[in-house]
Amino acid sequence: MNKFKRDMQSKNLTIANRDIDSTELRVVTADGEQLGIMSKDDALREANKRDLDLVLTVPNAKPPVAKIIGLNKYNYELKKREKDQAKAARANSVDIKEVKFRPSIGEHDLQNKMKQAQKFIDKGAKVKLTIQMRGRENSKSSDVLGFFIEQVHLHLERFKFDAPLKLNGNRIIGVITGDE
Repeated sequence: MNKFKRDMQSKNLTIANRDIDSTELRVVTADGEQLGIMSKDDALREANKRDLDLVLTVPNAKPPVAKIIGLNKYNYELKKREKDQAKAARANSVDIKEVKFRPSIGEHDLQNKMKQAQKFIDKGAKVKLTIQMRGRENSKSSDVLGFFIEQVHLHLERFKFDAPLKLNGNRIIGVITGDE
């Protein structure tokens, strides 16, 4: 994609004043007062009288809705609303953290990784536990599964299984969350 197209996509293309194609518009003031359906020329005259712009807000309506408001103020409110929506979406998302193990893990390393998983759970994140098996370890997969289920119950507190530990090819995968 060339630079020109990228710049055009990044800019907010607000349709205002003479760029509005419709001949009839439903006009609203910045305060929310309905001025009714009027021709584009009448709406532009009204906007000029108030020293403001005529901005197309709902182009797909029948007739399209235009607002008499300052163009800069309208763009500012639009950006602010988008930022607030993105912030709300981030606040509602739940992090998924992953802790990986090997069947031949040492006791101290196992304790450290379980402590880390407990910290993630306490912070409200979901924790994906992955046990990677290789070679001969695959032949003992049921023993490894039993061992790790036992270790999870032994080392972790205040949790529940979102998806229980189960064998998936050469891996054992499970998801745990905090117990509310």
